[in-house]
Amino acid sequence: MAFFRFSDGPGIPSQYPFSETQTVTVTHGLNYISNIWIVDNNSKIVYGSITYNNLLTFTVIFASSESGVIYYR
Repeated sequence: MAFFRFSDGPGIPSQYPFSETQTVTVTHGLNYISNIWIVDNNSKIVYGSITYNNLLTFTVIFASSESGVIYYR
């Protein structure tokens, strides 16, 4: 059985830390729709509504204020 990990594949994911906010907009400049995962300060996965604004930016909206790190690649 194969397992997927976000660390699989080339390169290390980029990080975007955020603190006590409900909306986060990230300008990554990758020129493609990136994979995104969000981890809070307690090392738990956080879910939010993700909107890809274009190939260079995305916005995450949380149900309530959150703090943590957005990982993307």
